[in-house]
Amino acid sequence: MSGNALLDLLIIAIPAALASLWWTGSRARELAIGHARQACKHRQLQFLDQTVSINKMKPVRSSTGSNCFLREYGFEFTDQGQFRDTAIVTMRGHVLKNIHFPYTRDSEGNRIYVH
Repeated sequence: MSGNALLDLLIIAIPAALASLWWTGSRARELAIGHARQACKHRQLQFLDQTVSINKMKPVRSSTGSNCFLREYGFEFTDQGQFRDTAIVTMRGHVLKNIHFPYTRDSEGNRIYVH
């Protein structure tokens, strides 16, 4: 290739690392969409646009001690069709860590905001 072993290694390693990051990220995103859909169904909400968007990503350790990414995805939902609200799905690797909705409803249907 170039004659320099380190440069040859970088030419192979960088695209392989980017492909791996894309592959694991797309799987985590698919799982986040499924979790968001189920959470909305459970709360009798409408999951809007049928997708999530990445807000944050940072390297962390998984529960087994291996390296992975903590990804935070935002998604939109509506409860009565009037307003679009945003909730957050947090994934640690391919494992659901948390789903945060900005509010819940009381028995009378009033919004109670969660901080």
